[in-house]
Amino acid sequence: MLKRLPLFCSLVLFVTLAIGCGGPKKINKSDNNSAAGNISVLSLRGDTKDMTQDQIVELQRVGVWMDKDIIKQLNRSGYKANLIKSRQDFKGPGHLMIIDVAKFNPGNRAARTFVGFGAGGSSLDLHYKLLDSAGTVLSTWDDGVGSSKGGTYCAQTLNRNAITQLNSILNK
Repeated sequence: MLKRLPLFCSLVLFVTLAIGCGGPKKINKSDNNSAAGNISVLSLRGDTKDMTQDQIVELQRVGVWMDKDIIKQLNRSGYKANLIKSRQDFKGPGHLMIIDVAKFNPGNRAARTFVGFGAGGSSLDLHYKLLDSAGTVLSTWDDGVGSSKGGTYCAQTLNRNAITQLNSILNK
């Protein structure tokens, strides 16, 4: 009986880890109650005049990552998403979501690495504008978040929040 106890505990531990560590939650296309349709995303970097060159470089890095991620997440959510470079590139059916950086604090990477405990955290505040194909503003909203892990974690959270907001606006 005692010989089977470690085997049984190992089995319970394995099953618990296998069920509990199923990986990241995938967005289910059936969660979106309507046919999502086409959406174009215009991503702007905001006002950088008060930033140092290093902060601008970090904002560009986070922005490029954020742009790729929002398109990927929108497509997973059932939208047909594409990234455009200027407002004039938006043509045709669908919606336009303009994302503009209102405020960005890259934090301190060295403090995050060596100190931990939230030191050197970064923050990202975005302003969103949703337009229909005629150019009529359907909604505007602001969202911001901070993270002790860096700017891309902020962007990832904001992208998920934006899709939730988008779904609530378009599914009214």
